[in-house]
Amino acid sequence: MIPDRAEAATHTRQDADTALACPHCGHAGVLTARYPHTWHGRTGKPIHGFKAAVLCATCDSDEAAARELIALVDSNGQVSAENTERFIHLAVFWVEHARGRELDVDALAGEEQRWRIADL
Repeated sequence: MIPDRAEAATHTRQDADTALACPHCGHAGVLTARYPHTWHGRTGKPIHGFKAAVLCATCDSDEAAARELIALVDSNGQVSAENTERFIHLAVFWVEHARGRELDVDALAGEEQRWRIADL
């Protein structure tokens, strides 16, 4: 059975065994969004897949697109019925923001260097 939109929107956390942790700090994410993503391989052929964005109460609290969304979710990962429509609006806005993030190549290179010298 597929839950209706309101029911699905009020359950934001995934089960503990499938929940994604924040890739930056390792804390449990408030919610995870998977969205379609296409990139091009070496031959230039498009490769279709999915990316995931994790909303983190610690790392994302300063981000305008995330702040109110984080505030709507309670400690059990639930959204009250009266806030469902607001939650949906904010979640869509946050996912669109997350989709637009660019890879910080310098930060990635720094993390790789730290990993290679066993500092990460």
